[in-house]
Amino acid sequence: MEEVLAKYFSGEATNNEISLVETWRSESKTNAQAFFDAKNVWLVSQPETAPPSQVLDEIINETQGKVVPFMMRSWVKYASAAVLVLAISLLFVLNNSETDNVYSTQSMADGSEISLHGSSSIEVIAFNDEIREIKVTGKAYFDIERDETRPFIIHTENARVQVLGTSFLVKANGEETEVCVESGLVGFSKKVDGSEVSVKLTKGEMGLISNSNKGIIKRNIRDLNYLAWKTKVITFNESTMAEVEQVLEDVYGIDVSFDNPEFKGCKLTAKFNKKKPKDAIEIIARTFGVEYEFTNGKAILKGKGC
Repeated sequence: MEEVLAKYFSGEATNNEISLVETWRSESKTNAQAFFDAKNVWLVSQPETAPPSQVLDEIINETQGKVVPFMMRSWVKYASAAVLVLAISLLFVLNNSETDNVYSTQSMADGSEISLHGSSSIEVIAFNDEIREIKVTGKAYFDIERDETRPFIIHTENARVQVLGTSFLVKANGEETEVCVESGLVGFSKKVDGSEVSVKLTKGEMGLISNSNKGIIKRNIRDLNYLAWKTKVITFNESTMAEVEQVLEDVYGIDVSFDNPEFKGCKLTAKFNKKKPKDAIEIIARTFGVEYEFTNGKAILKGKGC
């Protein structure tokens, strides 16, 4: 598939190969993300004069013992087809070392890092000497390398985020875009009747843009676990088990259920610091004095609970 993708992005694929790529891409969210990752290798390439043999040597030297940067090197586009295939192959293989079952971390050419939750994806719009611009779908945490000469701009379906260098979370589902700021200053804006509406967000603040509201909601972050899927540090403070269920599923990518609906109304106060999914379920079961089953990523808590 790497060789076919190289031909696809370079415009040299046959009709059958184009059909093959489109079918493969639509088969799963994993394939779709792999397609976007490979596409970004091609899109962000800039003209260079290095010969293919030198390019191959540089790829090998750059990738030995570390993860291939998500944006790759600008000379990839101008290497031979064989070198581009190698670059895409390395991208597929080495990116896995930064992936768990819930999120993957992508390294950008400027040193910025983006952690993508689940099937979330990014697409590069422009990445050059003047601007860094991408589009995000889903949920992603950004740790942006500061560069006052090149703003970093993130687009969603209904909002725009602009920073120079900071760390923050973006959640975008088409209808709503939410931004939670970990550090620095974040510009958050949308278009309303042809004019731009914007707010500035600082550490500990969140902004929400919704298609059902012309304004931008700004407030302090209330969700204790908005980054737990990445940090694996989970805090519950008088949280109902219905809320606990949602958090555990989001953080661990598991399915949690109760054989007694009344259990969902029980409240839990606890902190899990990088616990494994099964250990977290066992602690909850012991806390409420109930039995549990945990098999193939599915947990069932058995009993009334409280």
